[in-house]
Amino acid sequence: MSLRIEQDGRLCRIALAIPDKRNALDTKICGDLLRELDAAAADTATGAILIEADGPVFCAGLEPGTEIDERLFAIGRTIPKPLIAAVKGVAISAGLALVANAHVVVAAQGTSFGLTDIREGKWHEPIFRAVAAAIGERRALELSLTGRIFSTPDALTWGLVQMVAPAFELDDRASEIAMAVANAAPGAVSAALSRKLTGAAGQN
Repeated sequence: MSLRIEQDGRLCRIALAIPDKRNALDTKICGDLLRELDAAAADTATGAILIEADGPVFCAGLEPGTEIDERLFAIGRTIPKPLIAAVKGVAISAGLALVANAHVVVAAQGTSFGLTDIREGKWHEPIFRAVAAAIGERRALELSLTGRIFSTPDALTWGLVQMVAPAFELDDRASEIAMAVANAAPGAVSAALSRKLTGAAGQN
């Protein structure tokens, strides 16, 4: 299985589970991930969704030939449940776009981020738009054109990441935060998230 799904009380945990491929996404995994996110969002027993990864790497981007579903990389603007991401190791290209779509991001110290598709002569507009919405278009464009890797402190400064934890504490820290969000009053969470979505839409 490319995804590992667990229901932990009111928290739905969705893990990328192909560590031998550094959790790189292909067309099928993108489709499966979108379906699982939709299912969790529609489940009244779920208060929040935690996206995590098995192995040392969060997501090393896209497999060659992957067809992108634009809705996956804009999910943070439309999904009616909070998304929390626990990020470690590497988050590049599509992995960075998933991080950018999360409403709360906890990253392990030493995590590396980047929009590196240009190194392979590629450009993915949905991925760029997701990252630009999180950190600003000018910065995202520079990262896209240079393909450079940036650090966890940069991600924190730019607002891509809200919290940083030692690698050995990442799972516990992210789970604690995600569980607190999942168990918060649904009406208040919905109101807060609706406000964020409306604000995000109004900025573009």
